[in-house]
Amino acid sequence: MRMLKPYIDFRGGWNADVAPDNLMDNELMLADNADLDERGAISKRKGTVPLNATSYAAQVERLIEWVRNDGTPILIAVIGNNLVKVSDADGSTVSLLVLDNPSIGHFAFQDKFWFTCRSAGVDYYKVYDGTTVANVTPNAATDNDLTPIKRCRLFVRHPKSMRFFATLDPSDPAAVYYSEPNDPTYFKATSKLYPGGGEGPVTGLATFGEAVLVFYRNGVWMWKGVDPATDTQWGKIPVSHGTVSPGAIVLAPSVLTFLSGGGIYALTPVLLEPNVALLTEESVAKNLARNKVSSVLRSITNPNIAKAVYIDSVGKYLLAYCDVAGGTRNNNILVLDWPLMAFTRYTGIQVNDFCLRSNGDLLVASNNYILKMFQGYKDWDVAAGAYKGIDFHVKTKAWPLDRLNERKKVYRVFLSTRQYGAETSTIDLTVTADYASQTFTNISLDESFVWGEPWGNVWGWEDYTIKEAYCMVKGQRVQAEFTNNRLDEPVTVYGIAFEYKLLRPRGVKIN
Repeated sequence: MRMLKPYIDFRGGWNADVAPDNLMDNELMLADNADLDERGAISKRKGTVPLNATSYAAQVERLIEWVRNDGTPILIAVIGNNLVKVSDADGSTVSLLVLDNPSIGHFAFQDKFWFTCRSAGVDYYKVYDGTTVANVTPNAATDNDLTPIKRCRLFVRHPKSMRFFATLDPSDPAAVYYSEPNDPTYFKATSKLYPGGGEGPVTGLATFGEAVLVFYRNGVWMWKGVDPATDTQWGKIPVSHGTVSPGAIVLAPSVLTFLSGGGIYALTPVLLEPNVALLTEESVAKNLARNKVSSVLRSITNPNIAKAVYIDSVGKYLLAYCDVAGGTRNNNILVLDWPLMAFTRYTGIQVNDFCLRSNGDLLVASNNYILKMFQGYKDWDVAAGAYKGIDFHVKTKAWPLDRLNERKKVYRVFLSTRQYGAETSTIDLTVTADYASQTFTNISLDESFVWGEPWGNVWGWEDYTIKEAYCMVKGQRVQAEFTNNRLDEPVTVYGIAFEYKLLRPRGVKIN
């Protein structure tokens, strides 16, 4: 008797941690350049377009949007060792300052852009008003000392106390400096914090609610209060890990996420409560990657350069990372679909920095170009200066078709896809049963039927079609693999089904 088994749910996403047979039916062994859908479908991700028509012939190291008080956005970048203002119209640049290296610290305050840098062998603390760049004029107080602040490369403003916090000083890597209220020109020489134990250098800094969080590699300290002389609290929160990258600390819905060794942790607001010491670590910081992609995070070879961003408009958390031995640039993007809490991976995009703009656009600082993400269905090749295909590659679990450890013979396979209007899209499918496989190439996703091809349209309406083909493979498990790397070809797979029959066990006569 022939049976039919459909699989129409891919919402479990990529799971790189568990053994193949322990995957859930809706989890995937591979999900490259794919996006998940809340109703179960899986699609090819959207592509990238360049902001600048002409190559910069240099690495775009940093991207920062400064929004003026009147709402005007100004895009600032570090290209090579040059701090520049970038035109939104064509990506052309105006030089602001030549730097010794691309490392800068920055913040916006009183409709000005403040930044620290090193230029011509000297550390500077400067301010840009939209027209000119000038040195910061120090407050005249005798106990003011801006010398270490010029060396810092990470700043946050604490909204409750209105103080500015600065860190990543290479001459004092464990120190955190804080200003007088509402005055970034006045840092007392004695206004600095150190952890109570041997935590090592600071690795990150962020504000969360009423607190300033100071990250070390193996711990997080919290500063709360307004006046250090009366009500300030400074202590370690009960988590046994910190961050490995200052650029991978991101505010997501109701939590603050950060990259740690082998995990993406989400700090919850309960850490702000006075009785937080009585709570379990899991209730304070949950590992979002646990039993999913922890092995992927452990493969990161240069965690210090990792960058992260959360895009509310699409509900995705993106973590750019490098897994190349000795690599100095991020070559992959781990994608967490926040509503589904499921992962996929984007490949083929070099990310030096993310910039989420006030209008919702996501820009990527890359080699030679500034890229705009989620555009069309092709990628801009930053090395060649031309478009390339997006390598959509999805591999499902090897399904037992509800009958574990029994051999089956598959007769037909049914594929449910989306038809994109008048556009012509195709997909390649490989069906593998244990060690034997059958590949179908250039399967058209529209409703047309071409005589002589193995695929024919069974039925379809509007943008939804189902196709079938004969498929003669045998085995205990059946796996599907979808691929498409062609230009301008969107792909959406709603599901797949197998028509199969159980095979009788074969014995051996012994007498």
